[in-house]
Amino acid sequence: MCMFCDQEFTGNRSVLLNHMAREHAFNIGLPDNIVNCYEFLAVLQGKLDNLQCLYCEKVFRDKNTLKDHMRKKQHRRINAKNKEYDKFYIINYLEFGKSWEEVQSEDDRELLDNLEEDWSDWEEHPVCAVCLFCEQQSDTTERLYLHMQKSHGFHFPKIKSEHGLNFYQQVKLVNFIRREIHHCRCYNCQEKFESKGGLINHMEETKHIAFLPARSTWDQPQYYFPTYENDTLLCTLSDSEDAKAEDQSEEVPVVSEDISSLKALKQSSVLNQLLCKEKKNQEKF
Repeated sequence: MCMFCDQEFTGNRSVLLNHMAREHAFNIGLPDNIVNCYEFLAVLQGKLDNLQCLYCEKVFRDKNTLKDHMRKKQHRRINAKNKEYDKFYIINYLEFGKSWEEVQSEDDRELLDNLEEDWSDWEEHPVCAVCLFCEQQSDTTERLYLHMQKSHGFHFPKIKSEHGLNFYQQVKLVNFIRREIHHCRCYNCQEKFESKGGLINHMEETKHIAFLPARSTWDQPQYYFPTYENDTLLCTLSDSEDAKAEDQSEEVPVVSEDISSLKALKQSSVLNQLLCKEKKNQEKF
């Protein structure tokens, strides 16, 4: 029977405990964590029959006053410091001679220690970028550029420097090359091949791989969009140092004022009008 509404329950104890938690906001814990449940409920019912608050354990003159007190003070809960309830919770039987507070504090410390160890041992796994011409992957841009230079004769840093490519132009160039290689087409002579291997052999033998076609061919807005989803190489691109230096050294043009009619400019100046007004005010005083 419910302690608050006298509704009767039969069968599993969880039905009663869930009812009190849901309908009366009275929660004594999960049913599986409680032992001797019926004895526990009998102890709580005895306190209510004696007009005693379950949390502050203060005694009241009548049942209605007790109900109002527990509702207003939000005392529809048990006092965790009351050792009388310890025998009804399974956590107090986990380790002999230790209370639930000691066991719980040890668990928290162990959890914190594990978290610290996890963070200290954590290592970031680098994301590998893929070569423009084969399936070779590398965890650093420098290694990937070195591979493309030695294995395919494509010197990306040199091309970037010679052509003064900024970040967005590099993005378009990479996407252009990816697209042409995907279609097995030489990006210099536009010859198509049956396989990617045949294309790469042709480009390496003819040195077509080392030179770019006309800028108008690849410097197009359509190549802002990647050929392959999640192309890591695009995330490693950066502006060349030469381009940065050129941008920094470029002089900002300064447009001078038209002073051909300086006399007329002085007469029509707002400052001149303010000075005249100020002078008249001083003469009055």
